[in-house]
Amino acid sequence: MQFDPSWDLFIIVFFAIVVAYSFIIGRNYTLKIIIATYIAILTADGMGNLLEKYFVGGDPLIPVLANNFSAQTLVLTKVIVFVVTIVLIAIKGGFRIDLPPEKQKLVNFFMTASYGILSAGLLIATILIYISGVSFVEGGETATLMGEIYKSSVLVRIMIDGYSWWFSLPALAFVISSFLSEKDEI
Repeated sequence: MQFDPSWDLFIIVFFAIVVAYSFIIGRNYTLKIIIATYIAILTADGMGNLLEKYFVGGDPLIPVLANNFSAQTLVLTKVIVFVVTIVLIAIKGGFRIDLPPEKQKLVNFFMTASYGILSAGLLIATILIYISGVSFVEGGETATLMGEIYKSSVLVRIMIDGYSWWFSLPALAFVISSFLSEKDEI
């Protein structure tokens, strides 16, 4: 039996790991990771845009570095900044999410699973967007930049084409669940 790993398999396994991890850390920490992800998206994109402007663009700040700075280096830098920012904020972030526990176990299970799925979707879609070389701030066409991966993987197409949904849904779910929460504080 020959095993041929694909991007679809990678995405499925990534979702499974993130959802399982969400149950381990709980709903509050999963929300903290989602918020950290939003901050990390902006941080990585901003840093990547600055690096591109000053080291790759028309008149590089340090010409010697510009010769050694490629599009792959830019993608790798964005992904590293993205992941490191999430980890640092999740571990050392100066804020805490403290939603009241749900009285019904089934509701708690559903909300944790939902946040886990939304977190996984946001993470993997963001990484795929970075791999495609597109900036969130400046925009651009992703399908042509992903090339063969985009053409061969149904899930990669779903993640990239539906990125606006993956980006919006975690925040919308948090807002909706905040209105449905039993605890009101000012």
